[in-house]
Amino acid sequence: MNIAWPWFLLLIPVVVLVSRLRRHSVDSDQAIDHPMLFELAQQMSGSSSRRMDWRQVLTGLLLIAALIRPQWIGDPLNLDQRGRSLYLAVDLSESMLEQDMIWNQRPVSRYEAMQAVISEFVEDRRGDFIGLVVFGSFADVQAPLTPDLNAIQSLLADLRPGMADSRTAIGDGLALAVRQLRESTTEDRVVVLLSDGENNSGEIRPDEATAVAAAENIRVYTIGFGSAGRDSLLQSFGLRSSSLDEQTLREIAEQTQGRYYRATSSAELAEVFRDIERLEPSDQKTDLQRQTTELYWLPLLGIAVLYLVTLVSHLRTGRSSR
Repeated sequence: MNIAWPWFLLLIPVVVLVSRLRRHSVDSDQAIDHPMLFELAQQMSGSSSRRMDWRQVLTGLLLIAALIRPQWIGDPLNLDQRGRSLYLAVDLSESMLEQDMIWNQRPVSRYEAMQAVISEFVEDRRGDFIGLVVFGSFADVQAPLTPDLNAIQSLLADLRPGMADSRTAIGDGLALAVRQLRESTTEDRVVVLLSDGENNSGEIRPDEATAVAAAENIRVYTIGFGSAGRDSLLQSFGLRSSSLDEQTLREIAEQTQGRYYRATSSAELAEVFRDIERLEPSDQKTDLQRQTTELYWLPLLGIAVLYLVTLVSHLRTGRSSR
């Protein structure tokens, strides 16, 4: 239940006040000097005037109830959305733990920077269906295509680099995202793949997954993420044995009519996703709609019934007096 114009509730004290003033006015007009006649007049008209006041107050309250526009708000409607189907394929290897990024003037890991930027990107995809695939030594679907953008953001916040082991299966990650998109019926199907390494694990080669994406008319935007320096703390401890394979990422994008980006900082990564937003704008940016049923006619019907009852009562009183 919803009230569209609640400010009309302020009229309730006015209705009560007007009713009291009117009752006092009626009492003063009916004043009779002779004590016996005055007592008789009160017995005859007192109860009827109070009854009239009660009906007037109820009429005023019902009128206010109509003015505030009561509404019944239904459940969200499952609209036939025509937005894009977009899969995020995110590198979750241990190298994403490297803290070579700055976000909000503090050092953060690559994954934390990526998570913050993608979360803002997802927030603006109202009307689209978003899915999430992560890959390390293997690939896994974390979220099928869904319009629930909050769920995607929550999953990104819960994931941690290394959960999919230490290596990088770019081919498996891309192939899994493409496989999910093949079942989508939307016209625009897109993969955004982000990685900071080279393909050194998995069962499917990147070129094999790229060929399937191209055959299915699925555009792939690839992002090489990480600082420009080749040496890192993780490399010095032997936790990262691969560097960014820009050539592979560039070929994936070119063969699928997408685009390759290189981002060496959080600011550059944010600019990359703004460019993808420009190239792949969300078709619908509206909230879920709910069916609204107006109920103002119910108190108006009550007023009509009240006047009908009053009319019938007066007719009966007139007949009995005859």
